[in-house]
Amino acid sequence: MPAYRLTRPAWGGLAVLVLSLGILIATFGPALLHPGHYYFQAGGDGIQSYFATAYYALYDGGQHFSGMNYPVGENFNYPNLQPLIAWGIHVAQQLGLPAAKHAIGITNAAAMGALLLTPLVIYLILRRFRLPVVYAVVMALLIGFLSPQVQRLGDHMSLSYACFMPLLWYCILRIQDAPYRARWYVLFGTLATLMGLIMLYFLACGCILLLLHAALLALRKPRPWGVVWRMVVAALVPLVLTRGWLWLTDTVTDRPPNPYGLLVYVATPTGVFSPSVGPGQGWWQTLFRTESASYEAMSYVGIVTTITLLVVGLLALRKFLIRPTLGPRLLPAGIPGPLSVGLIASGLLLLIAFGLPMKFPGLNWLVDYLGPFKQFRALGRFAWPFYYVATVFTAWLLWQLWQRQQQAGQTWLLRLWLPAVLLLWAGEAWVNLDTKATQVLQGAGAEDFFNARNGLTGRLSWTNRRPEEFQAILPLPYFNKGSDKIDLDGSGESMFQAHRLAVTTGLPELSSYVSRPSMTQVMRHVQLLSSPLVAKPLLNSFPSRKPLLLLVTSPWLSPEEARLVGLAHLLVDAPEGKLYELSLDSLARTSIPQERARFRQRWPTLPARPGGLRATTAKGVLYQPFDDRPDRRGRLRAGAFHEPKGMFSIVYDGPLPAPADTGRYEVSAWVNAQTAHGIGNIQVKQYVGNDMVDHQVVDGRLAREIMGDWVRMVVPLRVRPGVTRLEVLYDSKDLLLDDLLIRPADTDVYWLSADKTPVLNGYPLR
Repeated sequence: MPAYRLTRPAWGGLAVLVLSLGILIATFGPALLHPGHYYFQAGGDGIQSYFATAYYALYDGGQHFSGMNYPVGENFNYPNLQPLIAWGIHVAQQLGLPAAKHAIGITNAAAMGALLLTPLVIYLILRRFRLPVVYAVVMALLIGFLSPQVQRLGDHMSLSYACFMPLLWYCILRIQDAPYRARWYVLFGTLATLMGLIMLYFLACGCILLLLHAALLALRKPRPWGVVWRMVVAALVPLVLTRGWLWLTDTVTDRPPNPYGLLVYVATPTGVFSPSVGPGQGWWQTLFRTESASYEAMSYVGIVTTITLLVVGLLALRKFLIRPTLGPRLLPAGIPGPLSVGLIASGLLLLIAFGLPMKFPGLNWLVDYLGPFKQFRALGRFAWPFYYVATVFTAWLLWQLWQRQQQAGQTWLLRLWLPAVLLLWAGEAWVNLDTKATQVLQGAGAEDFFNARNGLTGRLSWTNRRPEEFQAILPLPYFNKGSDKIDLDGSGESMFQAHRLAVTTGLPELSSYVSRPSMTQVMRHVQLLSSPLVAKPLLNSFPSRKPLLLLVTSPWLSPEEARLVGLAHLLVDAPEGKLYELSLDSLARTSIPQERARFRQRWPTLPARPGGLRATTAKGVLYQPFDDRPDRRGRLRAGAFHEPKGMFSIVYDGPLPAPADTGRYEVSAWVNAQTAHGIGNIQVKQYVGNDMVDHQVVDGRLAREIMGDWVRMVVPLRVRPGVTRLEVLYDSKDLLLDDLLIRPADTDVYWLSADKTPVLNGYPLR
């Protein structure tokens, strides 16, 4: 259509795009013009997303991602690489375009493009409610740029597509306007499915929002069943298709079924109704003495919307007290039907984002019946639809009030409140945008990420060594994240350098940073850090005997990590880190043969103790094999301590094995890591009479000593003078624990397992 024939609303949409682009240039500037030159986040989930996308595009294809979890790799739906975008970059790469080396720029540009389109989608929504073009343009910009998803740029790139939720809501609005036309149902299902291939939270939020619309419409009289069943089908089909896709492409059977955080990473009233960034946050906290909202709780709707909802809520309460009723009748008169249904539906979704009803006292048992929904552990993200609906509702209501004043003939002085309110709203939107832009512009230098001549890859070539001479990268400090059962952070520098080294060499990483990885694979990888008393079966699955490339980026290593460095040969010492050659034979070598020989020497000379124990000193020890317990899933023999409920389990409560001893002791137990819930933590308390004089806690997520499916939990302690009682507790759900051993640190304890295998301090010497 020629430009001179564009309608006024079309010109409004064009104005929104132009103004949005101008605002983004003014705030993000260089990062918008040169997206490949900036890390929106150079650590954590941000750098991991860049790496996974680039590595997949460069070296993989299909449904397989080989950049982590060597040698098995991972299904490409799990490593936070935005499958749809990563696949598109890979296809372009296969067609001869150098797209993969621009993965950072493409990822950043996609996120910024989504932010650019957000005001336009909101403008279309506002126009559905007959708001004037100029007013709709202004409100679209304010709502779009105050979006809580702006703060996800960099930290969670796949969650930053702010236009997605408004676009799905727009489809729902069009469905209600034309309920018997298939077009909008099909478009909703298609968009929801495609969005799920970028981030499953968009799929879940959109489909649940549509289901809630269907449920609310089903309560109307007469009930529009023809519309309701169509909505239900449109919502369920994308969910079923996505679930089927994952089932067909994913062969892993031991992903964690109960990820941590379902009732922790929730939205809160503070996060939804008070400022989360900028000076407003400090003012609010000073005025109302509130604490900062956690990152996952942040879904701020703005001070104008907060006040509007508060007033509407009080008026609704007054109406209810006068004439008890529920539903749209409590809302302002004249509210469009689709807007009232959307406000109630998104409000119900907000309650889910708050963790309700599971967070009510006595109702947390409901979590056990949520099935696959438990995988959406950050419920706070389900507050985003409420943000868009509530702000649009506020925009509509403000205009209705202003228009009534105008119709009543009130002077312009009495109507100045609306420009003042919009200025306040604009100030908050600018702070939201500028805060994130300031962070982004500090991430310059991303164009060097793929440069193989610089950094550690280039320095490796100076030693006349080639990447092809190694088979994988082992980063130290070691990171292995995503399972929630074992959670080793490593360091930001370790992660960054490992990702850069992997992308520029093509070598995969002997670590994992993906959502819900295989627990078996996680344990086999972390087991590489275990003591020489533990065999390393993962090494037997390697395709070759090439050495590992050990990457060390910090002198501050754990004892387990320092031991690996001691086994390796230094190749490169550079400011970015050190590179070592670590042979598989050195890593696989154990001390079990030496300990077996020492056992044969010692065993006949040590006096027998009750329970078949023998110890290298006369000091008291305590061993509890739990072989009399009804649960027979024991570690070395049948019988283990099992507590299915989430609670503090008392594993031992009694006297110290040697009451007069005030030396160093070690309390150890083995916990099965393949049960349905997390590993939890072990706690040891010392008492003098009834007074607790010492309390030690060890977090199971930091465990590095692994044998089979069992993790060794160790609490070193110094016995306090006069201690009369020792209490060993374990905080976990579905706890399966075995082989509790309390011994002096200078005493080795031997016994024989059921098959006569010698056991040293809980380690079978096989």
